[in-house]
Amino acid sequence: MLVIRPFRGIIYNRDKVGDLSKVVAPPYDIISPSEQDFYYQIHPYNIIRIILGKDEATDRSGKNKYFRAASFFRDWLSRGILKREPTSSIYTYCQKYNVDDEEVERKGFIALMKLEQFSSGVVFPHEEVFSEPQEDRLNLLRACHANFSAIFTLFNGSGGKIDNLLEEEELVFEFEDFAGIKHRLSAIRDQELINKICYSMQDKKVLIADGHHRYLTALRFREEMRRRASFSPGADYTMVYFLDMNSRGVTILPVHRLIGGLTLTQTQKLVKDIERFFYKKPFKKLAVDEKDEIVSKRLLSEVKKIGGCSFGIYTKKEGYFLLFPKDPQPFLKKVKSAILDELVKNLLNKKSLKKGKEIHFTTSTAEAIEEVKKGRFQVAFFLAPTTIQEVRDVALSGGKMPPKSTYFYPKLLSGLVMRDLEDAV
Repeated sequence: MLVIRPFRGIIYNRDKVGDLSKVVAPPYDIISPSEQDFYYQIHPYNIIRIILGKDEATDRSGKNKYFRAASFFRDWLSRGILKREPTSSIYTYCQKYNVDDEEVERKGFIALMKLEQFSSGVVFPHEEVFSEPQEDRLNLLRACHANFSAIFTLFNGSGGKIDNLLEEEELVFEFEDFAGIKHRLSAIRDQELINKICYSMQDKKVLIADGHHRYLTALRFREEMRRRASFSPGADYTMVYFLDMNSRGVTILPVHRLIGGLTLTQTQKLVKDIERFFYKKPFKKLAVDEKDEIVSKRLLSEVKKIGGCSFGIYTKKEGYFLLFPKDPQPFLKKVKSAILDELVKNLLNKKSLKKGKEIHFTTSTAEAIEEVKKGRFQVAFFLAPTTIQEVRDVALSGGKMPPKSTYFYPKLLSGLVMRDLEDAV
């Protein structure tokens, strides 16, 4: 059974920090070093100092970025930079954004969810994860005993019944971020309505869209806490954002693959070997001076239109091509990212590819082309986005997609509303 609870959120005090867009940040795992610097510089109380602190030369065990994160959190609370909400609430979170020149509104809600093992049949992952970030997130949770961003989950809303309960809300704040996305956080404080929402969610199964590492970290932390004499009930719960998977606001962007660490000969061999399984059709520029950014977007549009197991490919020497499977049968019931990842690893005779060196992921076709042109990577593969139906089918069947198979857009902000594990549940 899915158990959710309201909680007494912790939010930034607008009277102390001013513009809220300057103190929040994207999830830690999509922030580049240059973006980390940007968020550090833009405001002294930006959440980046907690979720993705910088290492310092004098760091040692017990005095490091995790220690500093906890110090910032408790200090900001004591000084009123952060403040606790007056009552326990369920929070609605609305984002307005543009996709393909069309404005879309996505609205879900944030509550505490009782942690369940994946074997329970209540919570389902949808993709494999890299192991490295788990230790980092666990160290942060150990130090701070707090959640700074919600885990993004999807549920089947049964015709919008639960969404209809999210209307009686009290505005907490709204603002527009640097990407032009509008964010609105509101609170549902009526206890009767909160009870209805909690009851209506009891029979739901949830799929993790974003936040697999943080969910696994929360499970590990709970086990650690249970071994202590002073177990806090707060460790049994984590902060979760719930979105009806049937709502119009479910946007999944494609995640393209860049393959690196190859010589020219190896690059040519990889492309040639792919032709054993795929037909390769040249994709030409419409004009000599057509920009690569436009060409790559047209190529991706064609891949989406064709569907199935088609891909786009770009190499510096050969240019752009479309790939069509010679025999689609072996690829049926497999997601595109799994097909491509398995194929590339097999052709390169590797069990895995080193992230950042041998494989890189991006949602930007322009970045993909630029990285290949500069020689940091040798081959760019363009994929159509994974569908919500594929996510649901894979997750509920107990399967997992390869890492970085999906990019749910837009991301949930860190620092929007937070939660202290020491607070009563």
